[in-house]
Amino acid sequence: MKAIFKIDEYLPETNQIVIRFAKLHSPQHIDNYEPTAVGLHDIDLYDNYTFIEGLMRKCGDSRVLQNEEQDPIVNQAETLSMSDKVDLREMVGKVIECRTSNHFKPKSLLRMRRIEL
Repeated sequence: MKAIFKIDEYLPETNQIVIRFAKLHSPQHIDNYEPTAVGLHDIDLYDNYTFIEGLMRKCGDSRVLQNEEQDPIVNQAETLSMSDKVDLREMVGKVIECRTSNHFKPKSLLRMRRIEL
């Protein structure tokens, strides 16, 4: 299932973001959904792909599934380049498209510098 999120605020002093989650085809605008504060201490900030995957696994999937779909309308969302570095200040206020974790591969990425065989 496709989902979207919007970072309302980045709080660098507490390493948290205030964020809203919704389905891409939700019955209301994403600004009408309840915001939640999410700690970033256990989310991988290596690049956009790992950030979104960790964010959705931590709390996004459960928040999206709480919202039931009624009369579908399409929210306007942006897609990010998954290989770019995470810049939370630039993401604030943007609606970003993502997928819920059940569409990710069952194995998560393992970042490493070198493999010796």
